[in-house]
Formats: sequence, C-alpha cells, structure tokens
Amino acid sequence: MFPHLKGFNLQRWIDENRNNWGQRRVIWNDSDFIAFVTRGPNRRKDFHINPGDEIFYQLEGELNLHYLSDGKPELAVLKTGDLFLMPARVPHSPRRREGSWTFVIERKRTHEEKDLFIWVCEECQKSLYETDVRFDDPSDAVAKASEAMRSDKNLATCKSCGAVLEL
Repeated sequence: MFPHLKGFNLQRWIDENRNNWGQRRVIWNDSDFIAFVTRGPNRRKDFHINPGDEIFYQLEGELNLHYLSDGKPELAVLKTGDLFLMPARVPHSPRRREGSWTFVIERKRTHEEKDLFIWVCEECQKSLYETDVRFDDPSDAVAKASEAMRSDKNLATCKSCGAVLEL
C-alpha cells in the first residue's frame, strides 16, 4: 500500500466514538480535501457560501439542507444513504435533527479564499448580516462566523420588516 493512501472503516470509527463526540470531527484535512463527520442536532440559521463544491452523504437520520435559489428559500431533505452535491457559491444551511450523522467533503481553500456566512430574515428574506472567515478548520469556522450575531441582538433584527431571527 502506498504510504500516502489513507483508509479506514467510517462506520466503525463513528460507532467507537459515538459517545465521545462534539458537533463535528475532522477525518482529514491534509490533502486537497477536508472531510468531516457532523451530527445533529444543531440550531443553525446562517447560510454558508462556500467558494467550492461541497458533497454531503447522509449516514444516519435526516438532514434538512436549506438553500437560497435566486434569493428564495428552498429545501432538500436528505435521508439515510442520500448523496448531495451543493454547487459552489450557493448559500446553504445544513440543519440536522437528533440522531442525524452526515459525512461532508469540501476542497481546501486557497490562501486568497474566504467563506462567507450570511443571515437572512425568515419573514421577508432581506439580508440581516454577513461576515467572511478563513475555513481552515470546520470545527470552529461556524462558531467564529456566528460570534457577532450571538453577541449583538440588533444584528438579528430586520431593518425592513422588524422581524427578529431567533438564533
């Protein structure tokens, strides 16, 4: 076997670590790709805009993959065994229920690239807030992006219709 080839049993790895798991665990990020497993539940309201394609494979449970198409909300429901390719630059918000486990593969970002995170009003779809972050480690990129929204409730209030986004 070539020393640079890496492989292991994904399901066994999850089962062995199932009781000692945070929100997500990186499998590898020392290649052209970042691969990680993430689980539910989560309470995301942000939309991630990735500069590259993103692959979702639903291992267990259900993933509600909210995304914006021409600014309008859409939903793809992924069930166990479903595979989904999210094209680059499509705003998407993966929302997982309890018992949901998802395998995600993304390409590494170049030094010039940053990921964009946006929040939109659920009532009128107007933009509330956006920020960009370096996506070197998926374990903390969402948390870094969400810091301002969580610390300043005014950012969650729509300037157009007055609705407040519950985070």
